[in-house]
Amino acid sequence: MLKYGTKILIVARDKRIQMLLKSNLEMEGCMVDQAYDGKSSLLKVRHLDYSLVVLDAAIPYQNGITLCSKIKKDNEVPVIVVTDNDHQMLESFQAGADDCVLKPFSSTELVLRIRAIIKRYTAWRSDGLIIRDRELIKLSHLIIERSAHRILVDHIPVHFSLKEYELLLYMANNPNVVLTKEHLFHVVWKHEQPRNYRTIDTHIKRIRDKLSKASTVSRNMIQTIWGIGYILRDPV
Repeated sequence: MLKYGTKILIVARDKRIQMLLKSNLEMEGCMVDQAYDGKSSLLKVRHLDYSLVVLDAAIPYQNGITLCSKIKKDNEVPVIVVTDNDHQMLESFQAGADDCVLKPFSSTELVLRIRAIIKRYTAWRSDGLIIRDRELIKLSHLIIERSAHRILVDHIPVHFSLKEYELLLYMANNPNVVLTKEHLFHVVWKHEQPRNYRTIDTHIKRIRDKLSKASTVSRNMIQTIWGIGYILRDPV
């Protein structure tokens, strides 16, 4: 069960989706707020403290995927995007979405995903991220301070979304090991049967882009093993 009083914003033009999700989330003890377009939802996110946003990609006036990007740019709130197809799903992850579900979806599945994401965010905010070996990970061009949720690239602090952080953290904690896409999806996204491994590729690309902006050398730390997955190489 979600913590009683958890505040969730639902952004959708379809009133059936609104009412279905509202009903299921209120049964979980959540406080549910609603918005039907991009402008009003941005105002709500900026002025109210939500634990999570459920966003339909098909909202009017402003593309839902563009809205997701705007929300993630200025806020730490997790976002789940409801999409119509695989292409929208890929674009949503590129925009920073923490998770996506395809229509038609199971409300039970969506509530379970909401629970999982809020649990991860709550653990991060309370410095409770699972520690495998070390509190401080130091590689040749990378330092990860777990308790501070901070990543330094050649001593320059770089901001990553929660999912990017979890992916880079896992790879940095297992350097010089080839990690399959299936394994990465399972340990980071917690799904045993992924619909599309392009999610991994998209997040790796975004991580590389952020690494390269801080240090051109660090971009090459994550290498592609074609047909298998990725490896984070640390020469030291």
